[in-house]
Amino acid sequence: MTLPGQDSLPAHQAMPEPAWWRSNRFPLFFSSRLISQIGDMAAVAAIAVHVYLITGSGLAIGLFFLVRVLPRTMGAFAGAIGDRTELRRLMMCCDLVGAVVFGAIALADPGFPVLLVLIFIAESAATISAPASSTMVGRTVRSEHLAAANGLLLTAISIGFAAGTALGGFAAGSGLFRWALAADAASFVISALLLSRLPTAMPERRAEPDRGFFAEAIAGLSIVRTDRVMASVTIGLVGVAFAASMDRPALIVLVEQNLHSSGFVYGLVLGVIAIGALLASLSAVRAQVISRRAAALFSAGIAGQGIGHLAMGLAPMTAVLLSGAVVAGFGNGLENVCANTLLQRTAPKESLGTLMGMVMSASYLANALGSLVGGMLVDLVHARLTFVTAAAVIAACGLVRIRWRAK
Repeated sequence: MTLPGQDSLPAHQAMPEPAWWRSNRFPLFFSSRLISQIGDMAAVAAIAVHVYLITGSGLAIGLFFLVRVLPRTMGAFAGAIGDRTELRRLMMCCDLVGAVVFGAIALADPGFPVLLVLIFIAESAATISAPASSTMVGRTVRSEHLAAANGLLLTAISIGFAAGTALGGFAAGSGLFRWALAADAASFVISALLLSRLPTAMPERRAEPDRGFFAEAIAGLSIVRTDRVMASVTIGLVGVAFAASMDRPALIVLVEQNLHSSGFVYGLVLGVIAIGALLASLSAVRAQVISRRAAALFSAGIAGQGIGHLAMGLAPMTAVLLSGAVVAGFGNGLENVCANTLLQRTAPKESLGTLMGMVMSASYLANALGSLVGGMLVDLVHARLTFVTAAAVIAACGLVRIRWRAK
């Protein structure tokens, strides 16, 4: 994809081809995803704090997060929309829906039932936007640059998650809830304006007539089941998401009861995991070896997470816990960058959104189920053995994936 006017130059006067990220206007795409993620996470954090302040109910907060997760289970259908639509316009529409919803909440401060309905609408738009972003990369970036592009996309998501959560929680706790949501709405508008400057990304031409969304999802399942690369990547992503989430309820118990530390250390560990993922995504931007050896490094990312979770579970002191956390985070970031790269290279271009959305939904469900299983394990065998069990499950996922790919 070239910049406007470049093709009109005579051959002897042709400008040198710009860097891939510049020719695709990738800085605009990166900025839009970063700003959109900051706005989304700031809104979520601000509303979560606000719900607790006005209700004082843990159940209300649980309902809020349940409503957030429900649309994510429809990722295959959300991804199919991206397969049939010009992606720039689709992501702009999703951002504008977020702007309208959070702007309405800021202006009206609705009651809890109406708030849940509005959140469901906003999260449905976000569910469509998430696979569309990955599909945009797969549709517009050359194969040799996919790892770097995915590294940048994960960087935007990681920074946006950390910054947005901190800003939203601070604003709500300081009594600036409505102003925080107004700022969030503005961030979505800015993101949409940035997207409007991107080249169009039309859907791939299909070799067969369009199928319905349900038929598209069934066909996607068949591709995942029969393609060895896609099946092995899906096993790794979903299985590790389940295993890693088992340690979520165990971490706070480990910190407070085993290491006799405070909630500050718990938050610090979560931050260090995010930093590890960020380091992996930044390394993917510069290291060409990740693009050339994505499959091997995907397995290395799984192994890193297993080692990190095992070290966390056996940690005799906080320093070791933090070291294990950064290894686990780096492994998670490396796994995600390589997984997106492998899926974008392997999946049929006309069905890429469906498949990305399907894997996303499966990961969300595995994450929720793993948290539930982990909570029960903590009560049965305590925190350390829960971490060891999770590390064993991660190792098993890596072995199953390797054997499946070797069939």
